[in-house]
Parts: sequence; C-alpha cells; structure tokens
Amino acid sequence: MELRKFKSSELAFTQQEAWQVLVFFFGGNASSVPGWMTDNDRSFAQALLVEAIDKSYAMSWMQAILRVTVNPPTSLRAIFGRLARKAARDWFNEATLSDLKNPRIYLTIKNQLTLHWRTAWEIRIQTGDPVY
Repeated sequence: MELRKFKSSELAFTQQEAWQVLVFFFGGNASSVPGWMTDNDRSFAQALLVEAIDKSYAMSWMQAILRVTVNPPTSLRAIFGRLARKAARDWFNEATLSDLKNPRIYLTIKNQLTLHWRTAWEIRIQTGDPVY
C-alpha cells in the first residue's frame, strides 16, 4: 500500500495537527510529543488522512450496505478545513475538494490503514527513522 508523499511546501498541517491525525489512526501509539514531528511525519499524517478520505469515497457506492463510518473528533474537523484549503486537485482520485467540507471515513478504511502502517510508525517512534 503506497501513500502519497508531500513536499514541505504542500504540507497543510502544523506539528500539533499532524499529531492529532496520528492519534486518530494509532491512538496512544502516536508519540507523546507533537513538537518532535518532522516534515516527513507531517507528510505521513497528511497522506494517511488523504488516503482514508479518498478510499472512503471510492467505497461510497456501497454506502447503503456499509453504514459504519467513523465520526472524527471535533478537533479533526478544523484539520479537514485546512486540508481542503491546501489540497491540490490531483491529491484525490475519488473525493472532490467540496467533499472535504463534510468528509466521511469508513471504519473499514481507517482500520485497514491503521493495521498496515502501525508497525512502521512504531518503528519510527523507537528509532527516529522515516516511515515511508
């Protein structure tokens, strides 16, 4: 599973916001110090969120069947707005920029991304090496 890589100039989130995104995906395993977030970490958090939103919209045709979505915490709603303002049209394959006003993230998509990337992130926390 490949995630998009963002240049420093494309980063939409502060260190604190990137940390909030990582907490959303990894819970207490996100690291305890948001101030330690590197540009690579911020890119990783942004890529996870973009992928989650985009893949959820790709699944939206099954919405009638799969009604389980994650309601992101209120603290992430402002982050979605920042992402919508910064996002380039080519960041998403399925979702549109207007979809970011009220994004849905399917629980199955969130869980898939968490499962796939948790170990890499834990290695990053332990070693300091970039994760993707």
